[in-house]
Amino acid sequence: MIPLLPTLDPEALLAGPRGRRLCLEIAGMAAQAASTDPDRSDFGTARFYASYTLDPGRGQSVKMVGPGTDAELPAPSPEEVAALLDTVPLPELTEDGLLAALTATVDHARYWQEPDGDDVLAASAPMRKALDRFARALADSPLAQWWSAPMDTAAQWTVLLVDDPPRPPAEPKTADQALGQWRAAVIAEERRAGSDRPSDPTANFSGTWWSRPPSDLATSTCALVGHGPLGLHLVEDRFNEEEAVAHKLRVPDGARILEVNSPSDWAQLCREHPLDVTASRRHDWYRATGRMGAWVLPDWSALRDKYDGVHLTVGGYLATAGVAVPVDGERSSVLAGWDPDATFWFRATGVEEESRQAWARVHDDPQWSLQGSAPRSLTVPARSGWSLNHAGYEAWSDTVRLGAGEHLWQRVRRDVLSWKVKTRSGFTVDTPGPVAEGQQVKVTAHFLGTKVVEPVEVVAVVDETDRAGFAYRTLPGHPVSGEEAFIVHRFGDEVHLTIRSLTRPAPQQPWRALFPVLLAVQKKVRGRYLRALR
Repeated sequence: MIPLLPTLDPEALLAGPRGRRLCLEIAGMAAQAASTDPDRSDFGTARFYASYTLDPGRGQSVKMVGPGTDAELPAPSPEEVAALLDTVPLPELTEDGLLAALTATVDHARYWQEPDGDDVLAASAPMRKALDRFARALADSPLAQWWSAPMDTAAQWTVLLVDDPPRPPAEPKTADQALGQWRAAVIAEERRAGSDRPSDPTANFSGTWWSRPPSDLATSTCALVGHGPLGLHLVEDRFNEEEAVAHKLRVPDGARILEVNSPSDWAQLCREHPLDVTASRRHDWYRATGRMGAWVLPDWSALRDKYDGVHLTVGGYLATAGVAVPVDGERSSVLAGWDPDATFWFRATGVEEESRQAWARVHDDPQWSLQGSAPRSLTVPARSGWSLNHAGYEAWSDTVRLGAGEHLWQRVRRDVLSWKVKTRSGFTVDTPGPVAEGQQVKVTAHFLGTKVVEPVEVVAVVDETDRAGFAYRTLPGHPVSGEEAFIVHRFGDEVHLTIRSLTRPAPQQPWRALFPVLLAVQKKVRGRYLRALR
């Protein structure tokens, strides 16, 4: 007989703050889809005001600004919000929708302060009752059946999120080194906390709050078709990285994986291998759970001889993360800082180099895009923020105000996307029509009394309501090597032009020897750029 795989338990989902939050996110999406107004729903509006009222950090987690916010705001009760939710039809669950709801659920996890207003609202008795049918629909969905399944050994991917600016690479460690150093650090911190930190858990103090295995260990997740590895999307306490590299993991033959699929699994781990962390965790975990008492976490170093890795299922995360899980009569524990479906490896693993994937996303956009073999723009015209820290390049950026008004905006938007910054600065372009990503163009410049042909390729185009522009990189034969971006953008009624540039010497002569002269010419040309759209 084929053993049945564990399935999601609706009651367990609603018993955990992350599970409740997921159901609330799904309910919000369903209400929006059912509303006749694409920008609001009655349930969504009531949820917003109720969450604001219930938020312990009101004015910090959510701020109310704009006309009318100085007046008394609506304060619907959980009963009233639940009554509105009862009128919302169940949604048609899709993989895209579930991933978006999961991402929002993970992004709002916090274990160092009180639950936010949405979590408080979802935990109320009326809302838990109203969310029950959403939890049951989720548990019955074929799309969520794998959420409680053991780790898929055939489809594990590692993800390296790239910081901007890049951080120095950490010194590589073996799994034994990482686990040994982690244990020593936890014990040392606990000893210091016992003498240096207040014993009152309600004291205004914060420190280490996570309980996952050490971050120096290799980690992996499964991947979803069309979305890539879950390690791109489901990341607690992320830093909004916008680039990542993924590889398929070579899972060791016969890998022994410990599965964490429920609060009872977590409690058993803590009972078998407890590590006392009361002094170092009491303040954060009290604020997160409201519990006072002794705390432990699993001693991960004690598992390395028995297991090759430990896997937290998505279902285990939803039911367990953020819960004060009883371990015995005196001690409890909190699963914190561990991403859904992540496996931490206690032994060395390898990757399939040929499987390498580059992923990128625009700032604050949750959608990741597979980059393939296309060149990645270094000046990222779609991003409002940009770092000048690019090793090996002369980096420069400047912004000027062009004026104000809709008519001006429409004109400069058309002009910037038709190479007008270049052509009005004395250059000619062999394809002066609207730019297109991947387009290769020959720009001709007049330099020292001669015509110089500059081959370039458009690597990024942005054309949005309040932002338009493009970036191009130089091709072989160009006098310099690098990238430039021309961007127009508006804030309210004000219209601005931003120029970004990365420059380094071209590999060929005589241009390489002339690089200092070219920099001086470039400085003069930039002045023309900034005046080109006035």
